[in-house]
Amino acid sequence: MQDSNPSLPPASSRRGSETVLVVDDDAVVRGAACNILRRNGYRVLEAHDQHQAQQHSQTYPGTIHLLLTDVVMPQISGPELAKQLTAIRPAMKVLCMSGYTDDSIVRHGVSEDEIAFLQKPITTQNLPAKVREVLDMS
Repeated sequence: MQDSNPSLPPASSRRGSETVLVVDDDAVVRGAACNILRRNGYRVLEAHDQHQAQQHSQTYPGTIHLLLTDVVMPQISGPELAKQLTAIRPAMKVLCMSGYTDDSIVRHGVSEDEIAFLQKPITTQNLPAKVREVLDMS
């Protein structure tokens, strides 16, 4: 995806200032994602399950610009969580991530046409670039 404004640097090199809600039941992955995003200028809210995510969504006083969620979690799929949270915050964008195969994520409700997707493992390059790309989409 190319930027529509040629005067802007590439998405992969632009820092953010938006708020991202990161939901992943794996503490190591969640911690890594949060650290990468914070180092790139984002405000980060962390949740290890749907209940914490819903609490942040209902009580956080500012705008939550992006939900970054794992696709496969114990109690709820990422796409199902996204439906619940975007009902509360309709302007919030969604980025799902997974380490599972394409077939598995499709069964959990992720279609590349409908939901932005990032294949794990996340890196210091691919996560900020994909987050910026999703946030910059109109």
